[in-house]
Amino acid sequence: MIASDKEFEKLSEYRERIDSLNAISSYEVYRWLISLGKKLKNHPLSEKNRIPENQVTQCQSELYVGFENGQYKAWSNTPITSGYAYLLIDIFNNTSKDAAVTITSAHIKTLGMHNLFSMIRKAGFHQMIEMLCALAAER
Repeated sequence: MIASDKEFEKLSEYRERIDSLNAISSYEVYRWLISLGKKLKNHPLSEKNRIPENQVTQCQSELYVGFENGQYKAWSNTPITSGYAYLLIDIFNNTSKDAAVTITSAHIKTLGMHNLFSMIRKAGFHQMIEMLCALAAER
């Protein structure tokens, strides 16, 4: 599977972490996502780039994604959404441009978080992946 290649090392790291937490309880995955969401606040997408073109419209929360200062960035107003946004931008920021454009929802599904989200949160999660891939293709 492509997600196990060296190019996708960060994806593999997250998959191992989520598997370990899920072995304890899905609640632990949520707690961990919330802790990641706090990290997102350290370097969020700037307010000037929180524009309609950068909004993840299928998300139940406010969520924006963009590329600025040579990095993928995001901002959300809720802890769990901030957590998965941090996870996704960290994966994309640690993957080459050539590999980033090949990431699909199927790769991210290997993380094992798919069953933890509501339908609307899943829709936003997948839309964010598509938006990040599009940003990678533009670079």
